[in-house]
Amino acid sequence: MNVWFTEQLHPFLRVNLRVERIVHEERSPYQHILVLDTAFFGRTLVLDGIIQLTELDNAGYHEMMVHVPALTVGAPKRALIVGGGDGAALVQMLRYPSLEEVVVCELDARVVEVCRAYFPAFARAWDDPRVRLITRDAFAYLEEQPGPFDVICADTTDPIGMAERLFSAEFLRLIVCALSPNGAAVTQCEQPYFDAALITQLYRAAQALVRHPAYYYVAVPTYPGGGIGFLYLSNQPWEKGLEHPYPPGENAYLNPQTHRAAFALPEFFRKALQS
Repeated sequence: MNVWFTEQLHPFLRVNLRVERIVHEERSPYQHILVLDTAFFGRTLVLDGIIQLTELDNAGYHEMMVHVPALTVGAPKRALIVGGGDGAALVQMLRYPSLEEVVVCELDARVVEVCRAYFPAFARAWDDPRVRLITRDAFAYLEEQPGPFDVICADTTDPIGMAERLFSAEFLRLIVCALSPNGAAVTQCEQPYFDAALITQLYRAAQALVRHPAYYYVAVPTYPGGGIGFLYLSNQPWEKGLEHPYPPGENAYLNPQTHRAAFALPEFFRKALQS
């Protein structure tokens, strides 16, 4: 089978994966959902034509999104995942024995149902009694002030359509308002080469909200440009996470060296954030 899936999130770059099999395809009330078996990268989730995760390289994204803020807190008891209907971030969050509740606020129930059916490595997490799934718009949910949460991870899609509101100063404010005093949050925050203006705008907003905002960046080969960044929000410095042991289970990407190195930004981008 010589079929290729092509993603063109940016007008000047394409990402191509060789497809071995179309596993599932549907249009939910919110988006087009596609599950593929791909060469080398394995099973792949695509939403509205944009790659969300592959079996091979998702650990770089999900481990670094969840454990950077959770390790800062140390022993989180209550957590919120915004989006994350595939269950991969949830798997990482549930590794913390201290957790009493994880709320997953996912807009599209069909993403959860499809991923439970076709991504068995993540499916079992939904059966954990500590998990509470809320299928609704996360922006409206946070406006109701459902905190406090010790850890918040905004595992969002890209800033297109309804998701644009999730890349705003107001959304950051809602997240910070929902944090416990010593809590930490991380939001998906795009790519320094392609989205420097948006990231800088959000970083400026974060500086007005918390004492220790930071931006960090990880390698994910199937994302445009080969990586993705995160905005860290907390009144505690991210370095505190280096003092705490990892939760039970194995890491595929995170270690003390990748944890620290993720915050070392290329010079052009470091200057942009500090200008």
